[in-house]
Amino acid sequence: MSTRPDWGNIFRIVATAGFAASAVLHLSTFTPFPPAVGAAIALALFAGALALLVIMIVRLRDAGAPVRGQGTVRMLDWRRLAAFVPEGPRRATLAVVIYVLMNFALCVGFLDEGVGSVRLLSGHLLLFYLIPLLYFRFVEPRLRDGGDPSDP
Repeated sequence: MSTRPDWGNIFRIVATAGFAASAVLHLSTFTPFPPAVGAAIALALFAGALALLVIMIVRLRDAGAPVRGQGTVRMLDWRRLAAFVPEGPRRATLAVVIYVLMNFALCVGFLDEGVGSVRLLSGHLLLFYLIPLLYFRFVEPRLRDGGDPSDP
């Protein structure tokens, strides 16, 4: 008897590790950490985030995520998906979005090219990993179980 790996749990762990690594990299831009090393790490993390986002989109389709629209023009109903995420993590996500926008404005306007580019990318990586983390932690388990947003 073979046991199948729980890929949703594996992707959640990878997203959590990526978020933490992005946060550490972002904080390192406020230290004398060499920007060239930071840029290499940021690019590797970016590749991982992109892979997780692609996997999330594929799994959203497989899970039968709610859509809006008729016929060939249909869009993912992100509001119904966001309802699966508890209030606390939703507020924390809003705080991350606000921080990423603030970081973007400050990096574009005030920082030199080396540190600024790593700080800009690492700030965005926080959001790029947080989205799949929320999906694999809160949304996918309820989609696969056929639950509704009011389920705990």
